[in-house]
Formats: sequence, structure tokens, C-alpha cells
Amino acid sequence: MNKTGDNLNSKVDGDFISEEKSQSIFGTNMARASVIQSLFEREISKDFSSADINNLHFYKKLNKSKQKIANTILEYALENIKEIDSSIKKHTIDNNLDRIPKTDLSILRTAISEINCELETPVGVIVNESVKLADIFGSDASKNFINGVLSSMVR
Repeated sequence: MNKTGDNLNSKVDGDFISEEKSQSIFGTNMARASVIQSLFEREISKDFSSADINNLHFYKKLNKSKQKIANTILEYALENIKEIDSSIKKHTIDNNLDRIPKTDLSILRTAISEINCELETPVGVIVNESVKLADIFGSDASKNFINGVLSSMVR
């Protein structure tokens, strides 16, 4: 089996995301970034495996407790993807997930998974950190979109 490339990380290291922004990712947010990268890879790769998270740049920088958080969120996301996507559809104007950029979709799936997998992180923190990650990984409109969808879910 071919190793899945770290495509989202190449965007971080490339021209799309400034070095300053990518250096602002640390701690639990780095764990979230690893999950976002994994879910993004799942969307674009035909031979995705959840073990591929072990090869990602951000994941390798995590300590064991943060790796456990990343794995917990990723496992939840992969096991509950249909329910998560159904929830996203309920809180967006357009029910077509194919129209949501893959990065934004990955961020939403990560946030919803973290909210639901009982890691004791306050929901407000998850929403705020997801918006920060949308500012780093997404387009100019991503952070407003992510904030809107997650805020409508948690009300």
C-alpha cells in the first residue's frame, strides 16, 4: 500500500499559508490539525488508512497525551462520519456537502467529533480553536463559515 502524502501539510509549508500562521499551531490545536489533515487525506485519497495520521508533520510533534487526543477525535470522526455529515447538512443552507471546501469540511468534522467524544474540552474553546484553524487552513471566508455552522449547532 502506498503511503498517503501529507498534502495539507505541504499547503502549510507552501505559499498558501504564511509561516507565521503555521507557527501558531501548538498543543491541543496541533492535535486538531493532525485530525484535520487526516480527514482531508481521507477525502482526497483512495487508499486512506487511519494509521496514516502517524506520518503527519503535526502529529509527529505531539507528545503521547496529545497523540491520544488526536487518535480519539479521529476514531470518533471515522466511526460516525454519516451522523456528523447529517448534522452539518442541518446547519448549512445548502445540503450538498460536495460544495463545501474539503478543508472546511474536515475542520467541521473534527470540531463536531471533539464536541461529541467527551474529552472535557469546553464547547466554546472547540469552536474558537476551530475558527483559528479555519483562518490558517481555509480561505478568507472559511472562518466565518465555520463559526456560523458550529455556533448554530451548539446553541
